[in-house]
Amino acid sequence: MLQWAALVITLIILIILMIKKPLWLVPLLAVAVALEVSKTFYPDLGIIGNLIGEVTLTRFTCIALILAAAFRVIVIPNMRRKLLDVIKDPLTIILLVYLVLGAISTVYSADIGRTLIETVRLVILFAVFVSIALLLDKKHFLLPFHAVHITALFLVVFALYEAFSGNHIWQSTELAAHTLRANATFVDPNIFARYIILGISANFIIQLYTREKRIRYLCFIGLAVMLAELVLTGSRGGFVTLAVVLIAALILLPNKKVVLSVIGLGILCGGIILFIRPDIAERLMVLTKGLGVSDPTRLYLWKAAIAIFTDHPIIGTGLGTFQTVFLSDYAHLKTVADGVTLSHTTVLTIAAELGIIGLLVLAVLWVTIMGRLYRFYRFEGNYLTIYNNYNSIYEAGAGYLLWIVTVFISSQAEGRFFEDPMLWLSCACLVMLRMSGKRNIYSD
Repeated sequence: MLQWAALVITLIILIILMIKKPLWLVPLLAVAVALEVSKTFYPDLGIIGNLIGEVTLTRFTCIALILAAAFRVIVIPNMRRKLLDVIKDPLTIILLVYLVLGAISTVYSADIGRTLIETVRLVILFAVFVSIALLLDKKHFLLPFHAVHITALFLVVFALYEAFSGNHIWQSTELAAHTLRANATFVDPNIFARYIILGISANFIIQLYTREKRIRYLCFIGLAVMLAELVLTGSRGGFVTLAVVLIAALILLPNKKVVLSVIGLGILCGGIILFIRPDIAERLMVLTKGLGVSDPTRLYLWKAAIAIFTDHPIIGTGLGTFQTVFLSDYAHLKTVADGVTLSHTTVLTIAAELGIIGLLVLAVLWVTIMGRLYRFYRFEGNYLTIYNNYNSIYEAGAGYLLWIVTVFISSQAEGRFFEDPMLWLSCACLVMLRMSGKRNIYSD
């Protein structure tokens, strides 16, 4: 009964937002991504659940975004003009190329069913991307940053409870056998770590756009909180991701003192947590013994991906087919009896499933994103009203680039890149920022 009540309340709220405040569906998506636990909130929807996939707040919000944008495109002429601009954007085109490449791979796929499922998933995420670019406007480009920042800070309550009580509030069975690592509302501590780093990046950008010293002091405290959360996840991939993001932030952002302070805070907070929880320190030190000891599962997955790519170098074996091909043709590489069989490394996954062509599309995507940020940097107009001397479009664009970097780097250890809604949200915001630099031609 409670699950059905949660479902009804969720649908009512989403319908109200779709009609009255569709813009707020964008930050809601950023919050919903952090609530993987929401799959336990809702009842089994049977056939409907099979059609829409996993029943979570993220999935419901994605559908609401698509419907809200589609309705406005139908009834508002200027939204149709905006849609054409979104579709013609180079970033949209390269994402569409990847989607089409995945769909074409159905023709030669080693697992047609899996490829179709993954293609449908990409179609939905692409529709979400277009919807966000349509609904978000230049006056609210900071909303996603605030949503992620606040959510990441709020989750510290669950992280601290788990870390010091020894109990997870929600977990998959695979977590129980390992060192207790905070996962909060996520199924995987590594994904929790990814979200925390998104929050840290958002913190940098929020500080750039605030005058009040009080807010900046609160943001600085927030950085310490999120760094402590990150240590509690025990995510080795998370620490590597943070290091890369901090280097990128030092290069891209003007508030370098804040970025450098994070390094100092990280050492301090990390040292305190590791002193209290020496088991996390022991987990990190295993890395010094090499990948074969620290993570033999990942080692054989890498070997399998390279072997598949070597045997199918041009077009791969089809989108989403890594597990099928691995188990059918390369199972002899599996050195851990109960080890996982899904690829955990984005670049190698794309290489195995879509070959050189897929890797080329990925490379072009990065060139397009970096080129977009460079054009923001060179942008001389200042169409966004801000209080400081910074180029507001560039600063926000740099923030969304840091988000994409976060998702990409962490996906080399966990695997979600094109599957992560935060990638599509970030790309949509880059498209919106480009259009916001133009004269406002979409007003009613």
